[in-house]
Amino acid sequence: VYEPIIHWALASKKMVLGIATLLLAFSIYLFTTMGGEFVPTLDEGDFVIQPILKTGTSLSKTIETTTRIEKILLQEFPEVDQVITRIGAAEVPTDPMSMEETDVIITLRPKKEWVSAKSKDELADKFKAALGIIPGMEVEFTQPIEMRFNELITGVRADIAIKIFGEDLDVLNQKGNEIRKLVEGIEGAADISVEKIVGLPQMNIKYQRAKIARYGLNINDLNKLITMGFAGTNLGSVFEGEKRFDLTLRLDENSRKDIDDIKNLFVDLPFGGKIPLSELAHISYTKGAAKISRDDTKRRIVVGINVRNRDLQSVVTDVQRRIESNIDLPVGYNITYGGQFENLQSAKDRLKIAVPIALVLIFFLLFFAFESVKDALMIYSAIPLAAVGGVFFLWIRDMPFSISAGVGFIALFGIAVLNGIVLIEHFKELKHQGMIDIEARIKQGTKDRLRAVLLTASAAALGFLPMAISTSAGAEVQRPLATVVIGGLITATLLTLVVLPVLYAIFDSKIELKKIINKKQVQGLTILLLLFTINTNAQDKGLHFDDIRALALENNAGIKAAALKVEETEALVGSSFNFDKTEVYYHYDQNNLAFNGKAIEVYGIQQSIMFPTLYFAGKRINKAKLKIEQSRFELQKQALERDVASAYYQFLYTREKQEVYKYLDSIYQKFAKASQRRFELGETNYLEKITAQAKQKELLALFNQAREDVGIAYAKLQKITQVEEPLIIAISPLPKLQLSQIDVTLNAGILLYDHRNLLFEAKSGFERQSLLPDISFDYFQGTNSGLGENLYGYQVGLKIPLIFSGNASKIKAAKIAKNIAIEESFDYKNRLQLKYEQLIGQLRKYEEALKYYENSGKNLSDEILKTASISFQNGEIDFFQYIQSLENAYSINISYLENLNMYNQTVIALNHLTL
Repeated sequence: VYEPIIHWALASKKMVLGIATLLLAFSIYLFTTMGGEFVPTLDEGDFVIQPILKTGTSLSKTIETTTRIEKILLQEFPEVDQVITRIGAAEVPTDPMSMEETDVIITLRPKKEWVSAKSKDELADKFKAALGIIPGMEVEFTQPIEMRFNELITGVRADIAIKIFGEDLDVLNQKGNEIRKLVEGIEGAADISVEKIVGLPQMNIKYQRAKIARYGLNINDLNKLITMGFAGTNLGSVFEGEKRFDLTLRLDENSRKDIDDIKNLFVDLPFGGKIPLSELAHISYTKGAAKISRDDTKRRIVVGINVRNRDLQSVVTDVQRRIESNIDLPVGYNITYGGQFENLQSAKDRLKIAVPIALVLIFFLLFFAFESVKDALMIYSAIPLAAVGGVFFLWIRDMPFSISAGVGFIALFGIAVLNGIVLIEHFKELKHQGMIDIEARIKQGTKDRLRAVLLTASAAALGFLPMAISTSAGAEVQRPLATVVIGGLITATLLTLVVLPVLYAIFDSKIELKKIINKKQVQGLTILLLLFTINTNAQDKGLHFDDIRALALENNAGIKAAALKVEETEALVGSSFNFDKTEVYYHYDQNNLAFNGKAIEVYGIQQSIMFPTLYFAGKRINKAKLKIEQSRFELQKQALERDVASAYYQFLYTREKQEVYKYLDSIYQKFAKASQRRFELGETNYLEKITAQAKQKELLALFNQAREDVGIAYAKLQKITQVEEPLIIAISPLPKLQLSQIDVTLNAGILLYDHRNLLFEAKSGFERQSLLPDISFDYFQGTNSGLGENLYGYQVGLKIPLIFSGNASKIKAAKIAKNIAIEESFDYKNRLQLKYEQLIGQLRKYEEALKYYENSGKNLSDEILKTASISFQNGEIDFFQYIQSLENAYSINISYLENLNMYNQTVIALNHLTL
């Protein structure tokens, strides 16, 4: 069967290549029309229904409604095995919900016992239709694990979360309901729900203070009365054995059901009589916020959509198209899309990096194996036709693209080249054996390797076949991967057996590319391509603030010296217990003779120590010194971090300012040339020409100044970090820094002064204890030849200071030094607090300027530029008005940058507050 096919292919090379190209083009088109999803939805076998009741529904009403749901499901659907309802939040609120929010968990019988429907989607539709008889309720269908994962990932239980951000809850609620109505008709969009953020019914009591005063009452007593009547007030405790219960007083249940019960609540007057509460207050029903949800500190409402009977990507595409063409949002409001769709987009972005890397690596590994670009490209051609089969099989089985399928494509690319390697290697072997004729070599080689090629492909395909047809738990994720691999291997095998021999016949007679491309050049190109592929999505290169700060802390000599000083002081703590040197002596005395006329020889050892408490007092002094050095180190480290942050963000500011002036300079250069040309053609006057030139030179000077500022800021940053190599700083816009939580009492300077106080207090205590006596010990031993034995003795003494004048002066001086330290500490704290208040005032000033730009300044600047450009082109304004408009627009931007820089510098000063 194969032999006539290869004969035809070699005789019709153009047709074979044309058919392969058409198939590739058609598969690319088919892939663009396919839907997408993050991962196929796993069939967990159970349902979770989330009934959406009116905001503020009571617990009793919720129980009544959910009980009715359970009865309907159990009575009408034999597929349902068990129904369990969970209402509100548990005592440990890991999943906080209000009383109108419930989870109805439905466990189903095995599918072989189903009679009402053939699939879960169909069964969900029938559930929804059966529950439609309950008024004022909507339902969402999902699965237990799927619901939890959706909620963990995006805070929303639905597959698609349309989040609308803004300030006004009423506007958010209005836009949410508009979007709901828009997407209701989209195919696949099921269980559409809008987060309940408004409409919570409330009974509002607004006191009439004039009437309350007239009757001699006060607000506090009225509040206590209402609380007692409706919420209850504890009057005491009731004991039943060892059990204790609160005794609570409140109105009877029938007297606290309606707003009229509040209105008719009688209030005792101080001078006798009663008056209804309605005479003292306006009591009415109102509706308020049900809840306020936030993402990144911004208020938001979520429109949740569950997807059924369609892929996720297609539904999101239709939803986005409708919203963009029909929804107009006020200024300050915006829409984002989350849920599983967010995961799909993130995974696609990663595949855009992973797939090119895999393709590049496969190609260069082929090149290193064959040492021929021609052979590598021929085998590499198996990859696109392998992808053709993967796409076709996904389309045939009605499967959207998913991350599971994407992983299958990566695996397929590696398998697809194996058969090409087998075939090309055999062709080269036959050529080496002397088979010169290309067609004979191809026919012989393909016949020899037919069985090997089929075995390689079929072994891999059959290995994936059980995954492709599996229906067990988890098969939803396996099927796309296996389908891609099997389909791709079929077309890749056809390529290897038909198209690859044709390509070999065409290119074998051509000049080998490896004679033109040096192998070392290709290896260098490999590295460059890999680096380019890996860094395709990188935003910037170089050092960021955290990197530069780490360099400064590691290399700054001042920080190193301070750290060594801490180590030195820590080593001296042990020197507190330093005793005097021990005296060992020999005494020979002829003036003190024994009775036999022999001199006495004495050997002795003597040791003096201070009173023991003095050593502990000295240790306290050394520990206080260590604390001071540690505080000085932290203070110096904080100052260094402040200097690094100030210089780094000053550098970003000057660089961004330089870019603005550079852009302006380019505009004015073009404009000056245009004015010069218009003057030469007589279309304008001399004044416009010289004005344009003057403005261009002025902007050039400002640009050069900004460039010098960048150099100065860079040099300062380099000097602070004290590194020898030039700093390569990452390109990033100037951010708005955040103010840290500041506790002035933990300031490093205050801690330093507190430790100084402890030091002088310890020194004062040491001087007082120096009045205590020193202790001396003496032990000696002598010889007396007349007695024929050794004599020994010992001595214990006290060194008592009898003259106190010197010690008293030292004690007094230490006390004065302690008081000086306390006053200096108090003065430092006052000055630090004053500086903190001054910086906070400056911060508020710059914050106001930034708010103006963020709220209206930027829009005004853009509008001025747009209007001025259009008006000048249409001749509605002259040159000078246009120049003035440009200056106004960009002065706003420059002013914003300056205020942002001053704001950041103030934040840095506050975050590293020192004197």
